[in-house]
Amino acid sequence: MATAAMAVAKVPRNLDMAQAAAVPLTGLTAYQIFHEILTVSAGETVFIPGGSGSFGQMAIPIAKLLGLNVIVSGNSSAEKRSLEAGADRYFDYRTTNYWEVLSDVDYVIDTLGTSELEHELSIMKPTGALVSLRMGPNQAFAESQSLPFWKKAIFKLAGSAIDRKAKKANVTYHFVFVHADGAALKQITDLVEHNGIVPAIDPRIFTLDQVTDALALMSTGHLSGKVLIAMDA
Repeated sequence: MATAAMAVAKVPRNLDMAQAAAVPLTGLTAYQIFHEILTVSAGETVFIPGGSGSFGQMAIPIAKLLGLNVIVSGNSSAEKRSLEAGADRYFDYRTTNYWEVLSDVDYVIDTLGTSELEHELSIMKPTGALVSLRMGPNQAFAESQSLPFWKKAIFKLAGSAIDRKAKKANVTYHFVFVHADGAALKQITDLVEHNGIVPAIDPRIFTLDQVTDALALMSTGHLSGKVLIAMDA
């Protein structure tokens, strides 16, 4: 399958092909959140609940380059890696409820879904911004994508509950949908090489015939990193 030249970049020199395959989705997601969705200023605070995995590996150094204070929650096994990546503070979700200790957070990047919405909104500053990878699109997303009227109506309805809760908290809600960007990938490659980032990859690699099994594994949430499909296996 042919790919537009403007959508690709060289593989980071410190990664093999499997590791490199885990970079673009998480890297572009993080890059586009901080450079296209949010308007951040040095000294502000971003919290990433569930940010101890492969997304956090990319989001933390990008946020630090922009001068942000970065707080992450996740499992205890990833604490050392997250702090080494630049996180200023880390919560083990098994021992600490972040909503009981955090407040006045400028930005939250949600990786967990609607089950965390109330907690996430409760720690945010008024006029803050919540970006979700999982909660789903809303009217603002449809308008940003210049979708036809009927799709805008569907997304407005689908995202209305989240938008109402965000508005009540005086917070702006965004849904991120990643697009190809070779220029951004080039910057991400430089970041990966400079920081020696090696994406976490789940040891269970699947074939095309096992895609259903891979999706089932992902639905459990018990992963050691990105799940890869071996196209030539």
